[in-house]
Amino acid sequence: MAPDYKNNGALTPVEGAISKYMSKMEELTENPEMPDYVLHEYAPFHDSSNLGPPDWATVAQDIETNYNYFDGFVVVCGTDTMCYFSSALSFMLENLNKPVIFTGSQVPLCMPHNDARRNLIMAMIFAARNSINEVCIFFHDRLLRANRATKVNTHKLLAFDSPNIDPLATIGLGIDENDHITLSPAKGALRVHLRMDPRLLTIRLVPGFDDVMIRRMIEANAENKQLRALVLQLYGTGNIPSAKESLIQLLADATDKGILVIASTQCFTGSVLLGQYATGRALMDAGVVSGGDMTLEAIVSKCAYLFGRQDLTTEQIGELMGVSLRGEITPHELLSPPPLSGAFQQGIVKARRRPR
Repeated sequence: MAPDYKNNGALTPVEGAISKYMSKMEELTENPEMPDYVLHEYAPFHDSSNLGPPDWATVAQDIETNYNYFDGFVVVCGTDTMCYFSSALSFMLENLNKPVIFTGSQVPLCMPHNDARRNLIMAMIFAARNSINEVCIFFHDRLLRANRATKVNTHKLLAFDSPNIDPLATIGLGIDENDHITLSPAKGALRVHLRMDPRLLTIRLVPGFDDVMIRRMIEANAENKQLRALVLQLYGTGNIPSAKESLIQLLADATDKGILVIASTQCFTGSVLLGQYATGRALMDAGVVSGGDMTLEAIVSKCAYLFGRQDLTTEQIGELMGVSLRGEITPHELLSPPPLSGAFQQGIVKARRRPR
């Protein structure tokens, strides 16, 4: 990014800017401890908000082409859609045995005070380490699993977080790796899946919503079989208003029409637990599947990847949504149970535990 003084100084992508700045970075040109690198810039150069599955596929294909020639890869892109981009790449690159590190900055390289310089240097350092075998994001002072990360701040340098898993590594005076949570080396050769099916809809529920609007969207898309999946951002552990029986029936009708309905939580941390409350049980009975503790970015990119494979039924994809393919979800049996919601439930548990 650089200021465009023809457009009131607004920041805009500038082709060739990053190669210009990197050629002047003494950390890269004078320090023998830094890895050698080859820079490839894409043209035309797009803002990250304009990137989508075709662009992700281009990067995945380039990694496949150059896979045997490099120890790792760094992808520099804008922060706004980085978690979608990197999550998608984690699924597209099956049997990945090298680091693919995404990074960017809140303040561009062209500014005197910027975070781009350190982020880029540390991303290159991690890309040269043989202890990382997955797609990650390095930002500020931490290395995050890409499909566990989400952008949490638009103004601070600590822009990304990983709500339900610790960072893979943090930096201070040194590098502290949490090697117990890094993915083990994959078995088998790299397989690259370039096809993503983006025909899905995401809806965030709010109190008092009119489910007639949801019905119309589903019915309009179901008629021409365009809609493959519906992702619902629900309350808490996966709850909806218990009085809305019509919505439950609507979702049951959607699953009967072959639409995969996935429940996610609006909460920043924690997991969907559909069997915890009666409303969640009703969703299960309607054929809704749980998104577990996946981020929204991971849910939609995983869903697009699985449908894009074209070798799976909707039922199989629903089952795989709860299976960890790239470390994106905590298995249900390892999830911590939610705290008891009321004194009555606590009393029942205490009574059961009391010796007789």
